Amino acid sequence: MSETTESNNRTNPPRPGQSKPWLRVLLLLVIFLSGAIVGTGGTLLAVRQRVLHRIHHPEEMPAIVTARLRHKLGLSDKQAEQVETVLRNRQDDIQAMRREFQPRLEGQLDQLAEEIAEVLDDEQRSQWEEHFQMLRDTWLPTVPKASPDST
Repeated sequence: MSETTESNNRTNPPRPGQSKPWLRVLLLLVIFLSGAIVGTGGTLLAVRQRVLHRIHHPEEMPAIVTARLRHKLGLSDKQAEQVETVLRNRQDDIQAMRREFQPRLEGQLDQLAEEIAEVLDDEQRSQWEEHFQMLRDTWLPTVPKASPDST
């Protein structure tokens, strides 16, 4: 074989920037998916924090709802004030209902916790009680006491 034929049979090394295009696509896909995962996780954490804040601070809801309705419906200042008053009054009534119902709910949750604890060994029971209390404190805060002006 001649030298020219031999050199044609050898593979020429790829030029910089042309090597393995599938690798670039794979890397871009990995970066994109990583960003999507991080973004989704961050969004879920932010939404969870916002929901928990609203659960623990129901007194802020009339102003928040009024602001949204003002924007969406184009409420005047007078209408917004009236809407917020209605929301505050209804919220007071809802909180009063929660205060009446809360003891029954707490009783059911106590029974649930006890029944599950009976099935567990000592170490599991300790972990369960701690976990259950954390869930209770997080998602079922105590109902605020009635304000003096709402009675």
